Amino acid sequence: MNSLSYSYYFALSAGYTIGVLGWLLINRLKPEIWKADSEYQFPHSWRETLWALAAVVGTISIGQFYMAKMLIPKALIINSVITDALNQIIIFSPFLLLLVIRRQPLTTAWLPSQNLPLRLGIGMALAVGAVGLFVLVRQPSQTLGEILLNVYHPKNAHYAVQIFLEDIAVAILFVRLRSALGQKWFLIALISVAFLFSASHYPLKLREGLSFFLATRDVIIDGLLVSTVVYVLQRSRDILWFWCIHFAMDMMQFYAGNITT
Repeated sequence: MNSLSYSYYFALSAGYTIGVLGWLLINRLKPEIWKADSEYQFPHSWRETLWALAAVVGTISIGQFYMAKMLIPKALIINSVITDALNQIIIFSPFLLLLVIRRQPLTTAWLPSQNLPLRLGIGMALAVGAVGLFVLVRQPSQTLGEILLNVYHPKNAHYAVQIFLEDIAVAILFVRLRSALGQKWFLIALISVAFLFSASHYPLKLREGLSFFLATRDVIIDGLLVSTVVYVLQRSRDILWFWCIHFAMDMMQFYAGNITT
């Protein structure tokens, strides 16, 4: 398998940039949409960080069982999309269980409850804009309409579930590590979480046939992108709007990777 090209990453960066800038503009004009409550205070921040790191280890470990086809087999459920979605829930279950076991609110995973339909609608609009700019920069062989129809086809529901859970995992770990390190070491927390997330894709990239050099290059680029995104996300304390953009941009590798010649 070939590594994603630099032109692809440039288009991807452009898409994420317009999405993030769009949110910053909306938040400036309508700050009441994301008017967050005071940040949750953990009684023992380092203890909670260790719990979150344990969830990281658990998720990566379960993911290896998934790669070895040792979770729910597709033959067990007729609809393979549902099977894959359930497997993703199993993979990320350590993070979901963490919230339950530690009795912590969803706001500690950047999932506030206020203005939910509005936030989701804004996220969808920003996602369409991000795809539009990606297509303008990348010039793929498909039209924008064709790409959008493919991206939002029900067959991709399991990807939506996976990406939503990935965003929850990043939020849970960052919130706890930042609380433990304090504001002084904010950037350390941000960069650590971003590159831990991107490095977790090493096994998959190598399994797909990438050389160590190309896999490392992709991980570094992904880490830089995630660092920028998490910086903005911690201002909104909301992953919902970004999930829409994240899903759409991830789908570009499947539906807008080939450029016109």
